Amino acid sequence: MAVLGGKHQPTLGWILDEHILLLADTKRALLLSSDGLMVACSQGVGADLADRMSAAVSGLQSLSCEAAEFADCERDPWELTVIEYGGGYVFLMAAAEGTFLAVSAAKNADVEAVSYAMEKTVGRLGQAMGIASRDSADAVS
Repeated sequence: MAVLGGKHQPTLGWILDEHILLLADTKRALLLSSDGLMVACSQGVGADLADRMSAAVSGLQSLSCEAAEFADCERDPWELTVIEYGGGYVFLMAAAEGTFLAVSAAKNADVEAVSYAMEKTVGRLGQAMGIASRDSADAVS
């Protein structure tokens, strides 16, 4: 069981499998806390990869927040970061309070569909954890 905010949470990986991995060309998904700890992961993500990617993605989120000044958005909450590689993407989205969702996808993934699925997943995760999703609370900053 994952622990978030001092409350024990049943595994949330099935939500990631059901809402993200069923989408064409998605590879993996992680739900992590704002301090870089893995809360849940999709099937097929080993503990070592989950831990390393949680730390790396947490750093990306922090850098994304710092870059807000460049877009004159330093007072606005961070919502989404997309990184494109030669062979695919990494998406990072603010989720429920104190968490964010990371998804990897192949190069031919439908970026809009992945982003939409992530938004729907964020809402579902918020319901499952019993806390407000980013739609009804401030995004992670």
